[in-house]
Amino acid sequence: MLIAMRKIFFHIIILVLAYAQTVAAQSSAASWYLPQNLSDKNTEVRFEVDSTWHMVEGKTAQVSGKAELVDPSDPSSVSASIVVPVASFNTDNSSRDERLREVMAVEQFPQVTFTLLKLSKGCTPALAMRDGSCQDELVGKLKIRDHESDVLIPVKISKGQDLFTIEGSLPFRWADYGVEDPSIFIAKLKAVVTVFFKVTLSSAKPE
Repeated sequence: MLIAMRKIFFHIIILVLAYAQTVAAQSSAASWYLPQNLSDKNTEVRFEVDSTWHMVEGKTAQVSGKAELVDPSDPSSVSASIVVPVASFNTDNSSRDERLREVMAVEQFPQVTFTLLKLSKGCTPALAMRDGSCQDELVGKLKIRDHESDVLIPVKISKGQDLFTIEGSLPFRWADYGVEDPSIFIAKLKAVVTVFFKVTLSSAKPE
């Protein structure tokens, strides 16, 4: 009887240790490893604005920035900055692009910047890993020309193989940021433009 109880106790210890190791492995894997630099390789920014003729689609290039943790022990304490050069805006129409750079005063204000202050809804890497994805909200500041405003951006955070994807969109009015109507005489643009973005952060610890 004593031998049987020892065997049972031994198996219980083995199971507890195995469970602890599994939890520890999941915990270490369920994180984004920061800081990480942001660039065209892992960050996509594009925009859309409707017009009297059709939907105008624009893309950007030379994106730069950085994502990091305010508290290294807290994977939800993400902060980031993204910088997009106005000169890189491209709508596949040279006249329209020239007009867009003009109204955004590219020489005086060459960059659009977004600063992420925090995630507000508790979508942690562990939660995204468990469910595949979760919803959150970016709390930050958007600066266009000399106008900066507080913004809340709904996002979806998804877990893929060795990476997390954060994607969302933000509609706003040109006039709210001091941008003159960029319409050209051949097409009237609507007052609202929507910016779409997608950022991928590695979940694999760098070698």
